[in-house]
Amino acid sequence: MSWTRTPSCEGHFGQARWSKQLQTKLPPTFSEEKLEEYGKEISALKEEVRAKLVDNSITDHVAKMKLIDAVERLGVSYHYEKEIEGLVQQIFEAYAKNNFEGDDDLHTTALFFRVFRQHGYKMPCGKLFI
Repeated sequence: MSWTRTPSCEGHFGQARWSKQLQTKLPPTFSEEKLEEYGKEISALKEEVRAKLVDNSITDHVAKMKLIDAVERLGVSYHYEKEIEGLVQQIFEAYAKNNFEGDDDLHTTALFFRVFRQHGYKMPCGKLFI
């Protein structure tokens, strides 16, 4: 038995039964102006997040690390790769100077441990809360 490939992707299928029903349920298409407006809003929001990441007046490492975690969990960290890498390195160096000691709670310690390890930094795991 020989198999032959059809020359087009369409195949020989009839019209779908539900095409008219689905067309009435689909949202209306957006105009170019509306899409441009959304694009401007997205750009403004991206710059706002970038400004928060590079803001040197905020010295709270926990708040910065929570922001990095939120951005990564939302799946938009690819927009801020350089900023995040620089910030994680800066926070890691500050914690390494203090021998990774601090009075952070378990949640914060776990957050730092996970983010540092995800970015390739070797945070020691020897100290446990007993």
